[in-house]
Amino acid sequence: MKNYLKEILKIRKDFPKKENKLIEKAYKFAERKHKGQKFDGSSYPYFIHPAYAGVLLARWGRNYEEICAGLLHDVVEDCNVKLPTIKKIFGPRVAFLVDGMSWEIKWNKETKSWFKDRVGFYKKIMDYSQKDIGVVIIHASDELSKISDILGRKIVKKDESFEKSKKRYTWIATILVPFYKEIGLNNVSKRLWWKIEDYFEEKPKSDLNSYISKSNLKKIKNKLDKIARIDELR
Repeated sequence: MKNYLKEILKIRKDFPKKENKLIEKAYKFAERKHKGQKFDGSSYPYFIHPAYAGVLLARWGRNYEEICAGLLHDVVEDCNVKLPTIKKIFGPRVAFLVDGMSWEIKWNKETKSWFKDRVGFYKKIMDYSQKDIGVVIIHASDELSKISDILGRKIVKKDESFEKSKKRYTWIATILVPFYKEIGLNNVSKRLWWKIEDYFEEKPKSDLNSYISKSNLKKIKNKLDKIARIDELR
């Protein structure tokens, strides 16, 4: 697997060594925790995804906390790492950003099984994005660092039926695609739709207003408009 750490540190060669040491620590921590995992049933090592997210964040001129959070964004969700551990090692803001990227896992009393609370997760993204604009940009790096993006072609999840995929992608089509468009990150919105459009005859109707108000979307957009180095997202 390509060593993306070198690329990140090359971009940040003139930044404080203390910050870059923490990025290196986050990179190696996440690499170790994701060891043996594959991306969505493919043959590709899972860590390629968060590692490339870190590269994107470095290219976009984001600070060391956001780069660390990009590298670590799936360890709580997928690797049984506790959020207090992230806070202790990498600091409170990194922990907050990672928390904003992590699914809520809840217990269904009727089916007696654990499930990903999708409604809660998307509401969390909207809420955390208003509190820290870094969540928006890290989430964009998450969406633009999937294997499909790295390879430049669509990757189908092997162990999932068409209907199951369509049901999962409907959440993306009705919430995330319009979200990124509303806040002015049109390239992210278009890229997301490109990856899932084959599952729909036409674009589903937006359900974004169930998760965030127009006025709060505008506030997020105004904050993003002041950030210079994320032009490729717009």
